[in-house]
Amino acid sequence: MNEKVLGHFLRYKRTHADRAKFDVPDIKHRTPGLTRDEVATLANVSTDWYIRIEQGRTGVSASADVLRDLCKTLKLNQAETNYIFNLAEEIPPTTDQSTSYDSVQRFVDEQMPNPAFALDQNLTVVAANKMYTAIYGNFLAESALRRHLVFRTFNDPHFRAVMVDWENYASALTAKFRQLYSRTPDSKVLFEVYSAVKDDPVFKQTWDQLKVEELGEERLLLNVPNAYELYLIETFLKLLGAGDIIGVQLPGDEETRKKLGEMVND
Repeated sequence: MNEKVLGHFLRYKRTHADRAKFDVPDIKHRTPGLTRDEVATLANVSTDWYIRIEQGRTGVSASADVLRDLCKTLKLNQAETNYIFNLAEEIPPTTDQSTSYDSVQRFVDEQMPNPAFALDQNLTVVAANKMYTAIYGNFLAESALRRHLVFRTFNDPHFRAVMVDWENYASALTAKFRQLYSRTPDSKVLFEVYSAVKDDPVFKQTWDQLKVEELGEERLLLNVPNAYELYLIETFLKLLGAGDIIGVQLPGDEETRKKLGEMVND
């Protein structure tokens, strides 16, 4: 943790804050910006604790919740908030993506005829194009739990039937889920998913073996009704400035490319 740089940044933002934009008394100060007392009060932390953070004292660390409150109090933008969390070696909070899902949907639609989908930071499917739903089922109107990639992999009979090498795919996804869970161990969303799949034999075996993987390229062999076999190469893209991850499944051979084109025209 870079305490000195973190403290310097907080002090700079505090002393350069426009008092007119904050819920503080309109009184003249000898120095510009907000006082430490005012920041501490607005952020619901003790003044002594805030001073220790701003002074960059070694061994004094703020929790993610405190950092989030300080960033909100100082009206930091997303880039500044990410900077604060990076200095504190914490995972930056994601923004409310509700206003950006239209653009995410347009992006995955543009990937046609290739199956494409979008995941939030928890691996919940938040958008998909028509080819993806044609192959894996249209579940976008279901609950967040039922839209979670891990939940669907283990609990959706259609998904299991389509995926020829389901067991290896499910095992690899379990290893990726462990990595995700390690970053946010207090996540209620991930705990709910874990509780729903922990008794599956494939999940349990992989979990007990402590396998860990990052999201990356996967080669998929699918048995799609009325389309025979499809060989797809799945890759992931992280959207800058957002928590969303785009998954695109590209044809792995010319025969699959041809079949995807035929499916669009059906």
